[in-house]
Amino acid sequence: MNRWPGPAPALAARMSDADLARTWIAQLEDWVRTHGLSGYDRFDVREHPLIRAAQTRPLLRKISTGLTDLFPNVSRRMLGIKPQLNPKAFALVALGRLRRYQTTGDPAHLHEARGHLGWLLEHPSKGHSGLCWGYPFDVFARGLHTPKYTPVVVVSTIAGEAFHLAWRVTSEKQYLDAMCSIARFIESDIPRMEHADGLYCFAYTPGDTRRVHNANLHAAAHLVRTHAAMGASAWLDLAMPAITFTLSQQREDGAWTYGILAPGDPVEAGLLTLVDHHHTGFVLRSLAEINHVLQSRDTAAQIARGFAFYRDRLFDPDGAPRTEAGRYPIDIHACAEGILCPSVLSETEPKGLAIAAQTMRWTHAHLANQATGVPYYRKYPWFTSRLYCPRWGLAWMYYALCEYEFRTTKAQQGPVQ
Repeated sequence: MNRWPGPAPALAARMSDADLARTWIAQLEDWVRTHGLSGYDRFDVREHPLIRAAQTRPLLRKISTGLTDLFPNVSRRMLGIKPQLNPKAFALVALGRLRRYQTTGDPAHLHEARGHLGWLLEHPSKGHSGLCWGYPFDVFARGLHTPKYTPVVVVSTIAGEAFHLAWRVTSEKQYLDAMCSIARFIESDIPRMEHADGLYCFAYTPGDTRRVHNANLHAAAHLVRTHAAMGASAWLDLAMPAITFTLSQQREDGAWTYGILAPGDPVEAGLLTLVDHHHTGFVLRSLAEINHVLQSRDTAAQIARGFAFYRDRLFDPDGAPRTEAGRYPIDIHACAEGILCPSVLSETEPKGLAIAAQTMRWTHAHLANQATGVPYYRKYPWFTSRLYCPRWGLAWMYYALCEYEFRTTKAQQGPVQ
């Protein structure tokens, strides 16, 4: 039986924001302790030949996506999809545990974080210039096939973020070494797509030529954090053209699209021109981390303009996250980012923690199992897709809640270091 039964909705509504966050965090910790991090993923079903074939035709893609979202667990069992372990889940839970250690001082959290980081060190993708990780399933999209375990820059740099925080907390060289190894992977194995004026964009994977802003900035942010830790200017020199590339692509209204479409790119134009919630949050958080080191007033102004768009255009009045195109479907990944991004930027954005708290309450009421706290995948107008995704949902939500708790505590004590 779960040690942390969830509060009934009426009780949750009466709890303070801080108490609701702590209760939900405890539920998720208990779930991971009991069940581990193995589970399904939103993309795993697309690896099946039948679903993959349906993805090539718009109508069949809508039908197959609708059916696998409406019956997520049954469809995966029928198609023989097995639960898997995903490196990103380990990195995110490690980040959450490290924040909990910083917040509470309880060494049990540090112990758990070490375990997750140890798993990452034991399970990298093989045959590359440095530490890196990918997904345990093939990823298919128009003009793109990424085989399983292909290193993905976003996965690798989120792991790098966890190793960086572990190094700051413990000063242990193994974590600094891991950061440097990931930086070498970015330098040697990730393509740099050239742009005008000597700028370039880091690729998503070694074989992906899409120009995607969040992946580009994840790579750049890792190089900057490694530069700051090591004092090695070469990492900063490598990052600067990529940072400037994304800064140059900000729209007049403050938004960033998912990416930019270059002539001849065999990919979905609709995806690259989309302004969605969680990728906007990724861009803002990466720029905030980068500018914490660079201290550029111009960049700070662009971040503020980007956050104003994010705050005013990518949340509904009830706290639910949205895309520029509309409200539905409401994705758990966006909900987690709606807590995480405003929390991280709360030092410079005074309303950040209030925004995060409102999204946390909406998500808890509409996309969480009230008995266990486990977050569901998506909410549509007429149904909720009750798929449990450790990587896409639980791990992001856990880290977001822990960051919210950490920032709230620090706001009461003084500036975050």
